[in-house]
Amino acid sequence: MRNSSAYKGIGLLCTVLLLLLPVRGFTQVRFSEVSTASEMQEFERLASVQGKMLFVDVYAKWCAPCKMMDREVYTDSLLASYMNAYFINVRMDGETDYGRVYAEENKLQGYPSVFVFSSSGDPISSIVGYTDAPELKNRLESAAANYRKIRAYEEAKEARGLSNKDFAAYLAAVREMGRDEEAEVLASEYMEQLIEGTELNDEDIMVVAFYMDLEDEWWPAFASDRDRLQRVLGSDYMLALEKIYNHSLVKAVEQNDVSLVSRMANELGPMIEAGETSVWDLKSLPFLQYYYYTDKPAELISYVDARFASDRKGDHQWLYRAASQITDMDQQYMTPELLENEERWFRTCYELEPQFDYFFYHGMVLYILERKDEAGVSFKAAENLAVTAEQKQMIAQVMSMVNLPQSE
Repeated sequence: MRNSSAYKGIGLLCTVLLLLLPVRGFTQVRFSEVSTASEMQEFERLASVQGKMLFVDVYAKWCAPCKMMDREVYTDSLLASYMNAYFINVRMDGETDYGRVYAEENKLQGYPSVFVFSSSGDPISSIVGYTDAPELKNRLESAAANYRKIRAYEEAKEARGLSNKDFAAYLAAVREMGRDEEAEVLASEYMEQLIEGTELNDEDIMVVAFYMDLEDEWWPAFASDRDRLQRVLGSDYMLALEKIYNHSLVKAVEQNDVSLVSRMANELGPMIEAGETSVWDLKSLPFLQYYYYTDKPAELISYVDARFASDRKGDHQWLYRAASQITDMDQQYMTPELLENEERWFRTCYELEPQFDYFFYHGMVLYILERKDEAGVSFKAAENLAVTAEQKQMIAQVMSMVNLPQSE
């Protein structure tokens, strides 16, 4: 490869100079593209010099939500004004050589992903998935405020220690910033001080709720008084249950323990308000995730087929949710054995009742399987069933991607 370091240096210098110039009438977030470690280091240095936070957007060229962020979010004038004033904004393709290294270092979980750092390089927050402009602005402002709060708590902890109430607030701020590993360490430190058999006070609940699983000694007492938990945790109640679910699932996968999965399906239900989630989520999702993440595709397929042949017989909505969940989980690996069955399940769904989503997912799976003519038939059927603006936009993007003419 030709030595182009000199040209890269000139390009980076121009980019940095542009960031320093005032820009009038700018209605979108000013991003600089990063493709090497040295370029990233230069922007980290620039953030430090200017006392600004560093905003890193990691995308993939094939990612539809990433394109929606570019079109609908980063063009928002209020968000752009805020980010251009307080952040150095950079972006990278997560599937380039450096992008893959950066993604691994920062434990990227999907596209699009955002990573936020303080001017001194401390990780402040991470955001995965499409986020609209008002929500992104709120989360960035909250992350900045939490970072300042955490620094104050850290200084107080070192100087004189923290009360249980302050420790719980400190831990909540760390958690809200997405610094999960640090929060886990702090929670372990707190929970080690709890005496076995001691009744949990409100401050204990505010910590334990986010770091326990169904096999912890506190679970029976914790689960016995939902009203108290809702009062203590407030708007974080459902988030706490989500954390308990995730910790339990990880333990079940690591220990290959399907009995714990059964407990998840049965014991978390009474903790959740009607309307917060569906029976499908509670009874089926733990098993789908368990069989997938323990690399048991045959058991996963058998589970779906057995449920659809028994208590979920003829329930095309349940089958669609199960199949689409598997499709979403497997989007990185695209396991042929699973894809073939996903195609069968989605086909069964639209044979029972033609719906846009059924044909759309069926077309996507066929396209991945390189059965493009059949995919085109399903996409055309989805196009004919598109009613909402979102559906029409989705099918238009896909029809363009697969080079199919759209209906007038």
